[in-house]
Amino acid sequence: MIRQALLTFILALMVGGFLLIWDSPPESFIRQKGGQFEKDPRADSYMNEITSRRFSAAGTEKFSLSSPRIEFFEGSSVLTIVEPRFLTQQALGKPLNLQATQGQLNSDLGVLDLDGNVRADINSNGDLAVLTTERLTYLIDSNIAKTDSSFKLLSPQSDISGSGLHIDLNKETFIIKSNVRVIHEPI
Repeated sequence: MIRQALLTFILALMVGGFLLIWDSPPESFIRQKGGQFEKDPRADSYMNEITSRRFSAAGTEKFSLSSPRIEFFEGSSVLTIVEPRFLTQQALGKPLNLQATQGQLNSDLGVLDLDGNVRADINSNGDLAVLTTERLTYLIDSNIAKTDSSFKLLSPQSDISGSGLHIDLNKETFIIKSNVRVIHEPI
């Protein structure tokens, strides 16, 4: 008797499972691609038309950052910046001007990542050099700029292009990684 009841229960469970699967739409068996996160997360807060300045312990201006819009995300030290304009005074008063379509500033690490139509105006030895690329990472504290993308570097005496660049702005050294092309015209 107990065996018959158990068999009936298992049979009813199997039939119920079959009917549940049979009546379910096919979409319920397909894995969702995006996961549970939004493609473009919305910021927790934002500011429009801002200019921010950061000063050293001695009271001198380290850099200024201006943008039409900056977005903040809760629990993150990363700011998303629309059309950033980053100005800094290097050692010996040599300014650096960075501009791009968008960027992210990680305040904890002191890293500024720029994307889209990046332009860097570099004042080196009294001459203005203009760097253009699609991506650039600038390390604020060490004053180093680097990219793995293709770039162009124009100065009054030279036209340099290549892929991958590492610039130490304190030492004024430029390391080009590959596809180097240089046209130099002496004065």
